Amino acid sequence: MIGKTSPSTIRTAMVLAAGYGTRMKELTRNLPKPLLPLTEAYCLIDVVILRLARAGIRRVVVNLHYHGDRLREHLGDGSRYGVELFFSQEPELLGSGGGIAAAEPFFEGEPIVAVNADVLCTIDVQELYAFHRHQGALATMAVLPSRDTENYSLVIYQPEGWVRGFLRKNSPLPPEVHTGIFTGHQILTPEARRYLRPQPQSIIEHLYRPALQQGQPIAAFPFTGTWVDLGTREQYVRFRERLQSGTVDLGEFM
Repeated sequence: MIGKTSPSTIRTAMVLAAGYGTRMKELTRNLPKPLLPLTEAYCLIDVVILRLARAGIRRVVVNLHYHGDRLREHLGDGSRYGVELFFSQEPELLGSGGGIAAAEPFFEGEPIVAVNADVLCTIDVQELYAFHRHQGALATMAVLPSRDTENYSLVIYQPEGWVRGFLRKNSPLPPEVHTGIFTGHQILTPEARRYLRPQPQSIIEHLYRPALQQGQPIAAFPFTGTWVDLGTREQYVRFRERLQSGTVDLGEFM
């Protein structure tokens, strides 16, 4: 089975941070979305990297495009987070799949955990990785159980922890199937990453769908903790209001 001879803990992560952040409207006119402030002390990508570091991640790759110089300057060498940082510069946006493929030289042939820079999540990436190894999967997607097809595309999965397909946003919802939102957290083996090329690609369309069609084992890790999508201006503003009112503690995500 895939993954049984992989390292016992995961050490390398990739943070997808290259996008334009257009759904943030005027907030990202002169600033990359990952640098949007949450408090006076922390911006989005700070919290994401700190959580990875505290889970035992030691090497973090960040892809850059829009205002990449601002991100590079802010993040530095990673020492203040307790990690070693590497930057994968994209002359053109490569998407969720192509961006990972372009960063392949930084991964040193190891499995990686990939996360989005605009999502806060209480997931334990080492627990996710342990589940992945137990399943012996090509790749593992962390999914938040949900039947919300109005706002999200959904993953169809079995209770035993296997992905069976995908539902596009606003698709009819089949009865009696388990569905969930893809949290953006995923374990990708070197074998899984071979599906990807360093060109504009979607990880769903260019890795997960083809792999499933070929009968490859893609695992689904049902996650029931706290997941906060900060992909739009409205979501971001609402979350900052909750932080300022004290109804949510940012420390929960670090």
